[in-house]
Amino acid sequence: MVYLQSQLGIKTHRAAWLMGQKIRSAMIEREELYTLTGTVQTDEIFIGGKQSREDKRKLGSSKTPFLMTLSETEDGKRPRFLKLQELEDITAEYVLPAIELGVEPGSLLKTDGARAYLSAKTKGYDLKQSSYNQFPSETTEHLKWLNTLTSNLKRFLISTYHGVFPKYRKAYLAEFAYRFNRRYWPHQAFDRLLYACIHAEPKTLPELKA
Repeated sequence: MVYLQSQLGIKTHRAAWLMGQKIRSAMIEREELYTLTGTVQTDEIFIGGKQSREDKRKLGSSKTPFLMTLSETEDGKRPRFLKLQELEDITAEYVLPAIELGVEPGSLLKTDGARAYLSAKTKGYDLKQSSYNQFPSETTEHLKWLNTLTSNLKRFLISTYHGVFPKYRKAYLAEFAYRFNRRYWPHQAFDRLLYACIHAEPKTLPELKA
């Protein structure tokens, strides 16, 4: 936000923050329009800082769960498109609806050995699982691109924003996904973002801070 404020000559940090959040809100809306298809690596991730056991016991977890899905190229050699969806919990009750919302039926889901994914077959998905407990090396390769993007995402949040408050995590993860999904068209970045902002629903400051 400091860089945005400086480049645009915005006088107050509050105004720069509001502009940044409105842009991220437009990114959220844009990313929700698309679904993934083909072979899709799938896993849950947790975003948030470290906690001591005592703090976790007293205050509960400060981490926010997200479903991370990443489609592969047809040859499986490169990642294609990414989706990040906030979850209430990592049980099948919440994971499966998120998959249905973000991944086309008939796609192949590559996951770890979590039981939450077992029912995906009944929803029209093919399923290929590998367990970290039984086959750690094979599972790491099985979800290779997802592991790489998870590392990049956490580095992005720490190095660029030095951490994010829980209620804003969805917006900052949407920014990461938006940028990643358009990495092959850098010359179109401004025009695409301007289009997304023009067609986004207007948001007030109280709505963005809620």
